[in-house]
This record gives sequence, C-alpha cells and structure tokens, in this order.
Amino acid sequence: MQKEPRLFQEADKTLTAAVDEAIERAAQTAGHELQSLGTGRSPQDYFADAVLRHLFLRLCGADLRTNTGGDPETAWKILYMGRSVTRHWEKERGNSAALGGKKDRQEDIERDKSERQQLALSAQIFVLKTVVRALVDHARASDPEITDRLEAVIDARHARLEGLSEIDREFTERAKSYLSLLTTPSD
Repeated sequence: MQKEPRLFQEADKTLTAAVDEAIERAAQTAGHELQSLGTGRSPQDYFADAVLRHLFLRLCGADLRTNTGGDPETAWKILYMGRSVTRHWEKERGNSAALGGKKDRQEDIERDKSERQQLALSAQIFVLKTVVRALVDHARASDPEITDRLEAVIDARHARLEGLSEIDREFTERAKSYLSLLTTPSD
C-alpha cells in the first residue's frame, strides 16, 4: 500500500462509488415501499444502515444468514473504535461532556462500568480460546481424531436427552459451533 497509495485510493473511490450507486438503486426500487411503512428515515439512510450492518457482520465473521457465530473480540474492537471516533467528533463540536473527560451522569457511569465488564469478559474469552486452541493443536499431534472424539461427546449428550426440545437442539448446535471455533487449527 505504501508503494502505490494512488492505486489503493482509486480502488477505494471505485468501491465507494459502487456502494453509493447500489444504495441509490435500492432506494429507487424499494424506497416507496419503505416510506409507506413509515420507517421515519429516508430510503437512502435505511439502505446505508443495512450495508453497514452487513459489513459489520462480515468483518466479525458472522453467518450472514443467521447473524450468528461472529467473533466477539472483533466486534468489540470495532465498537471501541466507534466510541473513540464519537469522542473525537464531540470534541470537534466543542461538546462540553467530551471536553470534560469522564462523564458524571449515572447512565454514562453505568455504561463505562458495563463496557469495562464486557472488555474483561472479552479478554477472558480471548485467552481461553487461545489456550484451548494451543492445547488442542498440541493434542492433535498425537491424536489426529481429537476433534471427532470431542464432537462424539456432544452427540452422546444429545442422544441421552429424552423428548428433545427446541432448546436442546439449539444447545447442541451451539456446542458444536463453539467446539469448531476452539478446535479449528490455528494458523
């Protein structure tokens, strides 16, 4: 990128123009239907928001059909970046809350506390995932079938359940999804 910045800038302009054109085309095609539903937003804003949601899910590695399976660490990084940008824009506007540092409103204090708790949880999950992946990689050297054996444990638990409910099925699906996340060989 440093050798040919102009080429990347041109590619970015081309992409941005294509996204803008797609938003306009969608607004022209379905915008009148959205307005009849009373969304309170312009069709362009609605479709731009849809593109943003799609890109967020894609960057987080989520299944775009179900909005599941995304990487929480990536999501938190994006959200923290957004928070930093917001604070910068508040300072640009001379917003006294941003200039005063920490906010004293109860909801801001609670939000900061919640964000710190989420950050701590995200760090714990990251470390746990890293350690488990390393252990599985190490175990795979002597037991190439370890992933299959671990999945068999989940299947055996599922088979022991009587009168399977939707919750039981969802539990099994999520367990297999998390197992896959933890047993995928690290690069």
